[in-house]
Amino acid sequence: MVNHQHDKFILYLNSALAMENAALERVQRRVQTTILEDAKQQLQHHLEETREQQDRLRDLITKIGGTPTQEKGELPISKPPEPIRSTIHNSMNSAEAELIQSVEDTIVENAEVVGYNLLIQMAEKMNVGDATPILRQNLQEEEKMFGWLRANAPAMFATLWPQMDSSSVATSADSKTTSSKIKTTTQKVADISQTFKCESCNATFNSREDLRQHTINKHEGKQK
Repeated sequence: MVNHQHDKFILYLNSALAMENAALERVQRRVQTTILEDAKQQLQHHLEETREQQDRLRDLITKIGGTPTQEKGELPISKPPEPIRSTIHNSMNSAEAELIQSVEDTIVENAEVVGYNLLIQMAEKMNVGDATPILRQNLQEEEKMFGWLRANAPAMFATLWPQMDSSSVATSADSKTTSSKIKTTTQKVADISQTFKCESCNATFNSREDLRQHTINKHEGKQK
């Protein structure tokens, strides 16, 4: 394989690894926050698969002379304009948040399926024989997760819809309780989906605590 092609292939492998690094954090968060037991079990299973996918990619990159990245990619999650997003979140309950998160899960898994298909085609064209079985195994696991999400989408919606609908028709007697629950849930949703950017290096984090630890470890130490 020509050196330029070899180096480019390693870059694409590292791009896939960066995606898995980011996906791992997302799946961990989803395991902790999902309100559906079936989804929690499936996500927990895929969490273990994601760790194995990371290991396979790291081993492959090292084997063909590259250095595995520790960076995290940006997951392809669809986001509406901020005014629309804020309005939706301000009136969102836990069932609606779960539905939106499950849609985003499906988008991420589909993107990973497409990405691995591309890598397999590249490996075959470049005659990187050792790469193809590894990439196919990762692809099969992503396809299974994507298939599960698609197959279970109607059941998820059927389970969540009564909770979403009932929140909008609460009686005046329990309106204060409903309002309190919505505020609490909205805060939880904000914690799930909001990101925080480091002003020094533009790295992004999923919580203020992660950003604080990053600042202490990466920047305050250098200042000293």
